[in-house]
Amino acid sequence: MDIDYLIIGQGIAGTLLSYELLRAGKKVIVIDEPSVNKASLVAGAVINPMIGKSWTPALHQDIFIPEAMDTYKSLEKILGTPVIKESSLLAFHENEANEKIFNASQINNSNNLHLLDSKQLTSLKEHFRFENTVGCVAPVWLIDAENLLQYWRNYLNTRNILLAEKFHFDDCQISERNVQYKTIKADKIIFCEGAVARNNPLFNALPFTKNRGEALLLSIPHLSTEQVYHQRLRLIPRADGLFWCGSNYLWAFDNLQPSNEWRRQAEVQLKKWLCLPFEIHNHIVAERPTTAGQIPLIGYHSSSPRIAIFNGLGTRGFSAGPFWAKQICNQLIG
Repeated sequence: MDIDYLIIGQGIAGTLLSYELLRAGKKVIVIDEPSVNKASLVAGAVINPMIGKSWTPALHQDIFIPEAMDTYKSLEKILGTPVIKESSLLAFHENEANEKIFNASQINNSNNLHLLDSKQLTSLKEHFRFENTVGCVAPVWLIDAENLLQYWRNYLNTRNILLAEKFHFDDCQISERNVQYKTIKADKIIFCEGAVARNNPLFNALPFTKNRGEALLLSIPHLSTEQVYHQRLRLIPRADGLFWCGSNYLWAFDNLQPSNEWRRQAEVQLKKWLCLPFEIHNHIVAERPTTAGQIPLIGYHSSSPRIAIFNGLGTRGFSAGPFWAKQICNQLIG
């Protein structure tokens, strides 16, 4: 079988790149081993135009967000399922210092930030315990990562362009003329493997950093699913009616088993913050493909123009990913 591009991995990077290349009329095969521990599924997947600690505009958000809107709306039409939803984020200020930072930024970014009024605060106190003001960031957008990745996987599968297996280097030969993988001949191979790339012999010299994240999936009856709630922990509504709660960052670890200690701490914090009862439905863990300085790694391998990488999109992968996928697609096809 002769194709243009062999893509390794179908997290958010592999999904977006395969979408762009197929849209450009290229022949693609995606190789991806099924896994419940994809970093893309553990991510909160919120497109936020602001940086949470300083409440200042995120770098290049004026470029990234319009591209993301176009991409996810187009994917909704192709897949016939909701992918993106407009929402708002409520930031519960824990102290006066947080309030001052938010208020100072509000002066310069009034289109995105405002404080809730007394009536809104009174209504909110039926569901939360808090003493200080609450800021609102609007709009933000929620990406249904699980739906997006699964429906795109089905889309690839029905077109016989997905190999649901682990990629083995022993089965791959890269020459000046092409890339041969088993019975597949490709012009180029692009690695979108996520955290696995740290062990990739072609890219293990790149500055990947070991990082683990985890989150809880909660049911919280009577809490509105129209907003995101933030106070150290973040509560993000999902399409299935559950809330994503997280996430922690662990830099030193030797396994991907859920941390009972983090779960206990999260439960304690939730009970102090929420007036409503909640139930934990699941505890999910994954290794993240982070890089030094959170700079994405995109481009050709120095040894061969047949090898490329699209990885390390980081915490803003769902917002910046569509832009970068389009850029590497344009570079690949010249």
